[in-house]
Amino acid sequence: MTFTSCATIQGLLSEPTVWETVSALKEVLNTSVFRAIDKLAKLNQNGVESIIPEEIKPVLATLRTLGLGDEIDRVTKSIGDASEIALTESKGLVSDAIKEVKFEDAAAVVMGGPDAATLVMKNAMYEAVKKRYSDRLNVELEKTDVNKYWPMAQSAHNIFAKNKVEGSLSDFLAAKAVDGLFIAIGKEEAVIRKNPNELGSTVVDKVFDYYNRQKQGNGTSLSF
Repeated sequence: MTFTSCATIQGLLSEPTVWETVSALKEVLNTSVFRAIDKLAKLNQNGVESIIPEEIKPVLATLRTLGLGDEIDRVTKSIGDASEIALTESKGLVSDAIKEVKFEDAAAVVMGGPDAATLVMKNAMYEAVKKRYSDRLNVELEKTDVNKYWPMAQSAHNIFAKNKVEGSLSDFLAAKAVDGLFIAIGKEEAVIRKNPNELGSTVVDKVFDYYNRQKQGNGTSLSF
């Protein structure tokens, strides 16, 4: 019993391998992704107004002044429907991408900022996730006439607006949605980093306990 306990503790205190460190980071990311998406899905239930970026609202208001009120109502519903579908689809997309994420220096990521792993993942797959969102949004928007009038309203808005709205409506909405997604994932990563033991994972415990001791300069040594 004593020898087994000592061996277990020494295993936890020993320096993690690269494989263990990468595995821990991917486990933290997977948990962060699922938590973030679940929370965003609940926010979406508050209505489409909580999804539409503030920059878009004046442009949609301009379109209303052109007599397109009914179209805008359909557009906002389409945005809500597409966002919900895209968010659900992103679970699988992001989870698959995490398997392929390359951590050039996994130890540095563990010892990095509160969202260091999220930033690595964002750099690796931002465009792929944004395209999935944009494609899904565009499918819904094509059911309305908004894309036909969008450039005109966009130009009118940008003449005097401080914050310009660039690109197609689906691309703009997708960029905002994906930015929000990665911010949410980063926040969940930060929460886990404060208490990695909550995941109940041996490899996460070992990796984060070890490197947290390194950051604190606590070179704990035990004799048995």
